[in-house]
Amino acid sequence: MLAWLPHHRQHVRNALVVAMSTTSAAAAMPPATPRAAYVHLPFCRRRCFYCDFPISVVGSKPGAADAAAERYCALLHREIAASPSRQPGAPPLASLYFGGGTPSLTPPPLLAGLVDGLRDAYGLADGCEVTLEMDPGTFDVARLRAFLEAGVTRVSLGVQSFDDKLLTSAGRSHDAAEARAAVELLMQAQSSAGSPLRSVSVDLIGGLPGEDLASWRRSLNAAATTGAQHISVYDLQVEPRTAYGRWAEAGTLKALPDEALAAEMYREASAVLRAHGLQRYEVSSFGREGHRSQHNSAYWRNEPFFAFGLGATSHLDGVRLARPRRMDAYEAFVRRLEGAEGAGRQHRTAGGQRLTTRGSGGAAASAAGDRGFAAAQAELGVREEGVEAMTTLIMLQLRTTRGLLPAELTPRFGETLAAAAEGACRDAAAELPAEWWVMEAEEASG
Repeated sequence: MLAWLPHHRQHVRNALVVAMSTTSAAAAMPPATPRAAYVHLPFCRRRCFYCDFPISVVGSKPGAADAAAERYCALLHREIAASPSRQPGAPPLASLYFGGGTPSLTPPPLLAGLVDGLRDAYGLADGCEVTLEMDPGTFDVARLRAFLEAGVTRVSLGVQSFDDKLLTSAGRSHDAAEARAAVELLMQAQSSAGSPLRSVSVDLIGGLPGEDLASWRRSLNAAATTGAQHISVYDLQVEPRTAYGRWAEAGTLKALPDEALAAEMYREASAVLRAHGLQRYEVSSFGREGHRSQHNSAYWRNEPFFAFGLGATSHLDGVRLARPRRMDAYEAFVRRLEGAEGAGRQHRTAGGQRLTTRGSGGAAASAAGDRGFAAAQAELGVREEGVEAMTTLIMLQLRTTRGLLPAELTPRFGETLAAAAEGACRDAAAELPAEWWVMEAEEASG
């Protein structure tokens, strides 16, 4: 059902190119202040068969990630110290997101140190949403409590399925019983008096090899009845550099659901989750009232955001800057940001000690870091402007139920381009399959 998205992105872009040729662009808007930051924590027990993320496999032994995580988090502190400084009067961050990888393999004191470092660098607003991705089987009560004490207020739990056969076929490290136990731990922690844990989200993947509508429905119901306030449902994408991709090329991958079944699974997700009080607010996201992801919503509004760590991509001043996916290349990237000066800020080790990053620190180091980042933006980043900026903004916001008003485009892009965008979107909407409008009507009435 979602296969139309790339086609219609091109449809909208082509219409804007034509309009751009007949008008001059509107004056550039002043850059917005980033209110969100993403931090990549790459350690995993194993690589799942669908995974194309930059990760570092550490195995399943308890504490296997600790030494590697300490070295890596020291590198993160250096990148934070060498990144753009907070400007006087700039508002603090409204959301932090620790993604991976399996961030719950990171020792809690190291996570606390990263939260402290970002608070020192950019400030954290009252009520700042701090999300930690976690996997079943990677935490117990004590470890969860330590993460909450470190500042976590929201957990995104990577369940993916409540079917043991599908979990095994996807290469996951947990089984359905561990998934249920993990959700129960989270809900119990949230119910405790004064708990800082405000939201629990469960991730599911639809369209796994061998999955049928009945097994998908069971996973949806299992997730919805946990009491979790948010559920994300993702459609499997088979990427070339994954085990699934290699098996698909060799013709040995178990049959995937066809397009008709995938569409039916998407409609089923909407119906089941809506029946349990979770409302769709974005293509893949369902939440109860007051539990929408603040961080992901910033992405869908195409707002600027900081990003730190292996393979992470930031969006600052209209430039998307992707960090290297290999650890040695990422280390070289951080050294490039630091230049000769380095930077000096304190951070917390796994043992709770506070150490200072290498470098002289102070205003000179901060200025050197800013210059190094500006050079990286210019040489390695991808600037979005004109048609590309407008197309990205439209396609991101059209992922949400709120959508986008043409009047919101006029101040930045001018009336001619705004009108062209509105017309292109109307044309694209006319090509949507009839099933889409049936689902939209059902959600509107329900």
